[in-house]
Amino acid sequence: MLFALALCLVSAQNVQAFQQQPTAATDSLANRPYEPSRLPTGQAQDRYGDPVSNRTNKSPLYGNPPTEVTYEIDTGLNFTIYERLGDVLYRPPTRMSFEEYNRLRQQELRRQYWKTQASGLDGESAVSGRNLIPPIYTSPLIDRIFGGSFVNIRPNGFVSLDLGASIDRKNNPSLNVRSQRNTQFIFDQQINMNVIGQIGEKLEIGANFDSNNSFDFENNFRVEYTGFPEEIIKKLEIGNVNLPVRNSLMTGAQSLFGVKTQLQFGKLFVTGVATTQRGESDVIEIEGGSQSSTFSLQASEYDENRHFFLGHFFKDNYGIDQGQWLSNLPQINSGINITRLEVYVINRNQQTDGLRNIAAFTDLGEGSRQNILKPNNNLIGQIRGGTNRNDANGLYQNLRNNPDYRNIDQVDAALNNAGLEASKDYVVIKSARKLGLNDYVFNPKLGYLSLNRTLQNDEALAVAYEYTYNGQRYQVGELTENYQNLGTNDVIFLKLLRPNKVDTRIPTWDLMMKNIYALGAQQVTPEGFQLQVVYRDDATGLDQPNLQQGNLVDGTPLSQVPLVRLFGLDNLNQYNDRQPDGNFDFVEGTTINLDRGYIIFPIKEPFGSHLSSQFGTNQPELVSKFVYDTLYRTTQDQAELVASKNKFFLQGKFAAGSTTEIALQGINIAEGSVRVFAGNTPLTEGVDYQVDYNFGRVKLLNEGIVNSGKKIRISYERASLLNFQTRRFLG
Repeated sequence: MLFALALCLVSAQNVQAFQQQPTAATDSLANRPYEPSRLPTGQAQDRYGDPVSNRTNKSPLYGNPPTEVTYEIDTGLNFTIYERLGDVLYRPPTRMSFEEYNRLRQQELRRQYWKTQASGLDGESAVSGRNLIPPIYTSPLIDRIFGGSFVNIRPNGFVSLDLGASIDRKNNPSLNVRSQRNTQFIFDQQINMNVIGQIGEKLEIGANFDSNNSFDFENNFRVEYTGFPEEIIKKLEIGNVNLPVRNSLMTGAQSLFGVKTQLQFGKLFVTGVATTQRGESDVIEIEGGSQSSTFSLQASEYDENRHFFLGHFFKDNYGIDQGQWLSNLPQINSGINITRLEVYVINRNQQTDGLRNIAAFTDLGEGSRQNILKPNNNLIGQIRGGTNRNDANGLYQNLRNNPDYRNIDQVDAALNNAGLEASKDYVVIKSARKLGLNDYVFNPKLGYLSLNRTLQNDEALAVAYEYTYNGQRYQVGELTENYQNLGTNDVIFLKLLRPNKVDTRIPTWDLMMKNIYALGAQQVTPEGFQLQVVYRDDATGLDQPNLQQGNLVDGTPLSQVPLVRLFGLDNLNQYNDRQPDGNFDFVEGTTINLDRGYIIFPIKEPFGSHLSSQFGTNQPELVSKFVYDTLYRTTQDQAELVASKNKFFLQGKFAAGSTTEIALQGINIAEGSVRVFAGNTPLTEGVDYQVDYNFGRVKLLNEGIVNSGKKIRISYERASLLNFQTRRFLG
């Protein structure tokens, strides 16, 4: 051993002497200026001492010497480190105490940990992190409480902070110098955080928060303490908790926020919660093979900007009074049949097919002086009366005779010179879009149009149509064969049903139907459909199915007349005989549209002029109290402000869709809250039914239950979008 040590010392001294011996070549190179070279100029340097107290070279280009390091520990807990090259000692042995060795190893392990974490983020966002906090070992006191002395917290997410300034300067000489400049500070932040933590074996922490979430239920926080089997406290939860109770007498809740504890005293188990409830309970019942839902619609909630009469001739004859087309329900005595209809709107979906330049006119085809906006205008000419048709007045012929009205670049100026006003008397649209047959439906016997979507306030609606009345053919506007030979710069003349500016003072306002109400469902079935009209009496606070004061024109007390009959929805019995029975007249296409879920009054203004006519002229106090005439003379938004008249409601229930797949109303269905019953028998999830909580759907798997005809009842919890009142849940 001494011989080997001496040999190593002599070798090291010889190497050092050789390196320090000056040569002429090195002296000449040292005095020369630096010259760039394509070859690497770095010189590898061997470390000094043992690998524990002296770190190796950081660069991966310089490898460490192929040595073998061994450690020996004596009875005094002192470490001796040997580094050999084969059987020869590469360096002299190093001796250190256990404390010093432990300190150096801890530093190296910590350094390696952070290096590993940093290299794990290669190629990822600089603002994200993974497990940046290493496990921390604490005192024995923490061990006794939490079942372990380590704390492990794993955060993930990012924090974004935008700072800036906006300087706005207006060179307005009417303002002083200080008011011409406006400086605003811009501050925007976003926090997206997800934390998973653990303290010992008992305590777990989970939280996620995003400042961009719109609702509170999207942020979750949960602290869970789980005790050992021999402890009294089995579990303690803080944050988002639930209390499922599986019995037929009472039900628990899922969407809770508060404290939940589970305790054990011998053979007694206790579960308790003290929370606030974030969700709402709801129930869906399905009878007769269809999904049953209830509805409640106020009188002001008619289906706005979707249904339009094609002209005032159709509007004036629509109703159940003597001589009108619906006076002999269920038969329609109109004598008309609309054979062709073309509908145009503004092109907002960048469609390239079916585009035409159009000029639509309010007074086109109108034969009644009271329905013409400007009957004294020279373009109107002679008013001939009768049905809606192009020659009902002189407007269409005068437009065709003047080529300026046909040119898209000149028609605006020419119509203004003729005394017509844009957005009232006419609307000109360049490249208007012709709707397809699947974009609307129309009633060929009653002459009205229903769109699939609601028009915006700045959208105009124009039509051209052809129909027969008592065997004679009529046309309004120009159809396809009328403009086939026109140029691309020419306009076609159409009937304007709705201008691009809402104005309740012009005749087109009356063409929008205000007697159709949407149920919000499609494919409604006749089985199980119920509807009644009620009046919400402020004096009693109850929904009355009839009015409690006043008489009809014939002297019948209103208290004996159901409102469903008063508003023209009950004229038939179940066999369609002309005998009211107190129930809604279910006449497809006339009082209800099953495919689209529309309730249709057979009168134009049920809560306005029709109701006023039922009271007569000798009961002005009833007209002042009950008649909701504002609904038809102003816009829907303005009419809803008159709360003293908006007291009538359409209430009932309907069935729509099939029972094999049932849609749950609401968003964020609480997982585990869905319970399905066939009659009074609870069904088993995964066997009889399957729940998709992401899309809020229940699919029945047992066909025997579907075909049994039993009432299907589904109870569930959904998130509350707006919590105006705090609901506490104790149990």
